[in-house]
Amino acid sequence: MGKLLEKISEKEENFIGKQKVFFVATAPSSGDHHVNVSPKAPGTSVVVIDPHTVAYADLTGSGSETASHVMENGRMTLMFCNIEAGPPQILRLHGTARVVIKEEVPPSLLNRFPEEITTSFGFRCVYVLNVHRVSSSCGYSLPVMQFEKYRKVLAEYTENKGEEGMKEYSITKNSFSIDGLPSLALLRNRDKTIEPDPQDGYIFGKEILGVDPSSSRQSIATVRPYSKRLREKEMIMLAVGALIGTTISSLYFQFAPKQE
Repeated sequence: MGKLLEKISEKEENFIGKQKVFFVATAPSSGDHHVNVSPKAPGTSVVVIDPHTVAYADLTGSGSETASHVMENGRMTLMFCNIEAGPPQILRLHGTARVVIKEEVPPSLLNRFPEEITTSFGFRCVYVLNVHRVSSSCGYSLPVMQFEKYRKVLAEYTENKGEEGMKEYSITKNSFSIDGLPSLALLRNRDKTIEPDPQDGYIFGKEILGVDPSSSRQSIATVRPYSKRLREKEMIMLAVGALIGTTISSLYFQFAPKQE
């Protein structure tokens, strides 16, 4: 049975810390854009600040949908579910989040997260969630699974890339969402001009040298989603094509020989 809780109590805090994985859901404001759900690990990367506030530390990945959505409207839901032995349970935290880039996380908050996350070259930000709704449900249909180990691939890849390599990777992969919304790397690189570079269904970031960032059309405050600009171009091309087609048809019927 579903149950609405008044707050995040010590019981829920302990449940969160035991989870090997949790899920983050966000959505852009436009119905034309894509909803996102991301798995995160471990539960110890989430800290309960007070009964209505949580925060989690985030590592660099191949995308940055969560940041772009939070920057746009702040909506976020965290879901924790027990898929190991013990009582079945699903816990959802609904609220409004803000993103704090790595370079601006205060030490008092930073020290609450595991060092293996905050000392990683891939550590990119902390999300702080103001929780409006806390709910618990049964999870009776969930499987019971046995934890084996955490994969080390991301940690090894990050270590091999090094600090500078991860900064370059972040600009490429974390500047824009798949819908062209500005994302985390633009916040972290305000001194750079980064332009959208669409490739294979994604919109990567490309640093443009010798251009004043303050005059760039990719200013976070004024940027229009790149996908919207693409749709505008498509509409213009469609209108031009229709006009050309109409003109050609008109000329054809005007000068074509009459059939008797």
